[in-house]
Amino acid sequence: MISFARRIGSAMTFVAVSLIIVLCLPITYEAVARSFDRPTIWVFETTLYAFIFLGFLGNALAVRSGAHFRVTLLIELFPSKRRFFDRLAQVVTVLFALLIIASGIYFMWYSITNDIVSATLLEVPLWIPQLSIPLGGLGLLLQTLVQMTEGDAATHPELVGD
Repeated sequence: MISFARRIGSAMTFVAVSLIIVLCLPITYEAVARSFDRPTIWVFETTLYAFIFLGFLGNALAVRSGAHFRVTLLIELFPSKRRFFDRLAQVVTVLFALLIIASGIYFMWYSITNDIVSATLLEVPLWIPQLSIPLGGLGLLLQTLVQMTEGDAATHPELVGD
């Protein structure tokens, strides 16, 4: 199960990094097209949706690398309780990930059942960019579970051997 969660996280990381690279192409195309007074109608919207996916799928990499948002005030005040506060943060992160997954699925369901599309010429069904919300929550959930099972070695290599 943990190796499966790691593979999912790696796949999400690969997609996020690939999106960063691929986004250069339509943005460059738009810049060149605008210089010839031929702006596109699709680049802004599609790159915006790609950035949304990139942000949510990047959760897996952020948790795995220890770069996810952390408040360390209590850990600094009570360094002997670091493991307790880390575990508490992981449990809260799991609960938050479940909330993100549930709310993302609800947004998608609402958009699908009500045929909601973007208010642009492309009329993209909004469930497509909203799919990034539960996927990002899934990446956050899985990588936090991996972190919980692997212990401190994943995000705090300085603590290994304590």
